[in-house]
Amino acid sequence: MYDFRQSKWWANYLKNRGWLVDHIKAADGKHKIQVLVVKIGWWPFGMLKVQRSDYDPDFNDLKRLRRKYLAINTVVEPLKIQNIENFKKAGFRLTKYPFLATKTVVIDVSKPEETLWKELSENAKRLIKKNDRLEVVEMDKKEFYELWKKYTKVWIQTTKELDDLLDAFGKRAKLWGIKDNRGYHSGLLTLETEDTINYYQTWTSELGRISGGHFKLVWETMLWAKKIGKRYYDFEGIYDPAYPIKKWKGFTEFKKKFGGWIETHPGCYVKWF
Repeated sequence: MYDFRQSKWWANYLKNRGWLVDHIKAADGKHKIQVLVVKIGWWPFGMLKVQRSDYDPDFNDLKRLRRKYLAINTVVEPLKIQNIENFKKAGFRLTKYPFLATKTVVIDVSKPEETLWKELSENAKRLIKKNDRLEVVEMDKKEFYELWKKYTKVWIQTTKELDDLLDAFGKRAKLWGIKDNRGYHSGLLTLETEDTINYYQTWTSELGRISGGHFKLVWETMLWAKKIGKRYYDFEGIYDPAYPIKKWKGFTEFKKKFGGWIETHPGCYVKWF
């Protein structure tokens, strides 16, 4: 599964946000890994992030980059780890405070539609059928943002950050909404990579909290992912008891109702100086 944080589109987004982007060799000697660099204030020092790589870094090459950017802090959050001993030898230690979710729900949307439907929970099937008359559309950026700002209960991007993200991803970013003649019930921002659709940001209106229309919106975007030939639909994070964030429990139950499996990532490894 290819994570968007290793994509050129994510790199372009962060470049617009003032980050630098560089690369190191993977430990296997065959692949490159994207490294994100941010300068710390007016100081000459920097911070490095290596996020969601499929491959262990070549720690000697990472050391070269640390020196290049005078990095006082380096974060590695892999999709998986091939050799944990190499992390330890390089001085990286698991932290209690990851930047990214350590668990997520992933669905193989290459399965037949009938199979995907059978794997839904009974509650999900009921609410999708109940909201059959709601219309799924692509939304205008301004309209999506205003409703996101109005209905979300958590942090959201600034308008400039959203503009930069949409510019960087182009057609690979979509703003979805589901509505009827009363208004919008919910919205969803998805990001696309070579093989995956990522459920990235979302909001639900008062109408949607009553109707449960977001179930239909997610189902339709799953079918769209299947239609355009993607393999995976990644819900981008659920509750992990190892790193408990209580407010995540509600949407975790929602995401689990669409089938798939729970993918666990190794966590956040950090080295200072």
